[in-house]
Amino acid sequence: MDRILHDANNAQRILKLTADTMLLVDRHGVCVDIEPHCDLWFLQEDILLGKNVFELLPEYTRERVIPIFQIVLEEQRSISKNFKLVLNDEIFYFKCLMFPYDGMVLCQYRDITQRSNVKRQLEQANLTLRAIQKVAQIGQWTYNTNQNVFHYLGYTGVLCEESVQNLAIEKYVELIVEEDRQSFREWCRMNGKELNMESISYRVRLNGEIFYMRIQTYLREECSDGSFNIEGYIQNITDIQHRRNDINTLTHAINNAKESIFAARPDGTIIFANRRFLYNHGISENEDISQLKIYNVAADMPTQEAWNERCKDVIHGGSSNFVAHHPSKINRDILAYEGTMYNVTNDSGEESYWSFAHDISERIRYEAQIKRLNQIMDTTINNLPAGIVVKEINNDFRYIYRNREAYNRDLYKNDPVGKNDFDFYPPIVAEKKRQEDIQVATSGKGMHWTVEGKDRNGNLIILDKRKIRVDGDELSSPIIVSIEWDITELEMMKRELLSSKEKAEMSDSLKSAFLANMSHEIRTPLNAIVGFSDVLTAEGSSDEDRKGYSEIIKSNSDLLLRLINDILDLSRLDADRVRMTKEPCDVVQLCRQVLTSVDFSRKSNNKFVFTSKHEDFVINTDVQRLQQVIINLLSNSAKFTQDGVITLDFSVDEGRKLAFFSVTDTGCGIPKEKQKLVFERFEKLDEYAQGTGLGLSICKLTVEKWGGEIWVDPDYTEGARFVFSMPVI
Repeated sequence: MDRILHDANNAQRILKLTADTMLLVDRHGVCVDIEPHCDLWFLQEDILLGKNVFELLPEYTRERVIPIFQIVLEEQRSISKNFKLVLNDEIFYFKCLMFPYDGMVLCQYRDITQRSNVKRQLEQANLTLRAIQKVAQIGQWTYNTNQNVFHYLGYTGVLCEESVQNLAIEKYVELIVEEDRQSFREWCRMNGKELNMESISYRVRLNGEIFYMRIQTYLREECSDGSFNIEGYIQNITDIQHRRNDINTLTHAINNAKESIFAARPDGTIIFANRRFLYNHGISENEDISQLKIYNVAADMPTQEAWNERCKDVIHGGSSNFVAHHPSKINRDILAYEGTMYNVTNDSGEESYWSFAHDISERIRYEAQIKRLNQIMDTTINNLPAGIVVKEINNDFRYIYRNREAYNRDLYKNDPVGKNDFDFYPPIVAEKKRQEDIQVATSGKGMHWTVEGKDRNGNLIILDKRKIRVDGDELSSPIIVSIEWDITELEMMKRELLSSKEKAEMSDSLKSAFLANMSHEIRTPLNAIVGFSDVLTAEGSSDEDRKGYSEIIKSNSDLLLRLINDILDLSRLDADRVRMTKEPCDVVQLCRQVLTSVDFSRKSNNKFVFTSKHEDFVINTDVQRLQQVIINLLSNSAKFTQDGVITLDFSVDEGRKLAFFSVTDTGCGIPKEKQKLVFERFEKLDEYAQGTGLGLSICKLTVEKWGGEIWVDPDYTEGARFVFSMPVI
């Protein structure tokens, strides 16, 4: 007999029939030959031939392929392994069978993407699977080749329950009828070598009763330890008498199930409907349903075309999922069904479609409520005067939410969702934010601080900032929530209140000091007046004595009058009740007149001098107040100067639009530590010198009233020099 498969001339023809792509790779990873058998763009000669295939793989896949490749080379044995491949944002799953070949490795690529995706979709179809298991009495089993333990889950009624049952394979073989054990062991041995999807039937003796079982494999997967996990279905196929009972039980279960279940022929004729279906569609249990068409009953399929459209998605012997909105014509409380339709063919070859659907109205209402609440929350949060951002901790602190205020306030307007701080902030700013996030994420303790800065318009902004960690559940990642409240207005109000409080306290303190000083200053001349008035009226005094007493009384009366006038002036200035009455005035001529008047009234041995570069200079000013300031300064200098020179000077700074007046004397001078105190109320350099101690305070308030400044020249050492300014505009 010709050995066709062993014929070398047929090798290439046979190779072309396989669905797997073959790659011959040298020990350095270079593809030296390729036989592509798929349309995948990355499995073509122009992509791989002559290239290092490892350099073309993404890092995740490369790190897992190379160790297996090295084992095949070093140990000269074949290995089959499944891998994940991510290229151009597409995910592929493939089985790679590696064979040692003349110092190289023959790699057989098998695309298992679809199978892998189906596996992951199995979890989503869990409810459907359980429904099928309950209806068909089918159980699920898994078996590990190293553990030699069967794990059962299902509804066969034999060893299989809703919870997982574990049984060693030796113990399970003991339950099998002796005549069937060898075939079962052979079946297990074949599945240990490779996937064997052929089913076998055998008998099990349990508690004195014989059960007929059918077992089948649908998945064989290699584990990291080299063992294999094998999975499949197990079904109770006991004799026809038991089966009839089982069918009756199954029918009862279906009939009383909470799900809406019906079966119909391809033309839409109903052949089965459970109580829930009948109730939901207002059909009596006594009614002959064989006379009904599904499209005349169900509101979601009102025409035969709609029924045909539902059926076309269900392949022969397969199933499809669907959502039917408002499926009942009489019960409007049912918002939607979620279900699965199956194509079933009986022993006679007749097709039917079975639909298993459950009411998801409550879920829809709940989802709608959640959506509404989310809308309310979003609206509320978006209208809060606080910037709120949310970052996902386990996703490199990427932004997942940012409210409107956060967008409006941030200097960086880029949409951050799906990005982290390093994608749009300067590195120094991003790093600071990252360290804050790490601290909150690792410690679980929130942060709270206040910062000052500038908004995008350059205005002062004060922010109250908080960061907290919110832990997620098993389906969600923990998050960082950052909240920034604009407290600029509040903070400024607080600062103003604090300043007002401090001013009030200072004012109260000044008031107390003022009253104490005023009491002292008034009492001194008043005591002199009262005392000498009593002496003046007493008998025994000579005319000369009485004249002296009269002069003392007059002097103290003048002093008391000046004190009272100064207090009144000071009070009016403090209360801002003094209005500057401006009029044109030749201040040069005014200075000369004031200097002559003071010189005459003081009757001292001092020489009064006026100096100026200007013959005349007109300024709009309050003549009386200007005259008062100059007189106070000249009188003050005369008080502390004996047989000296007192100079009044006037000058103008045209650039600054300021006029400057100075009074310079050759007296005792003012110690530097007291130069800033001389303008305080009741502050005297000489406690025994005659005067109110208010003159310089009045001068300061008056000068500041017209927008000028007054100070003591610290650089003048020959006596004292007072300088004040006046705007000339």
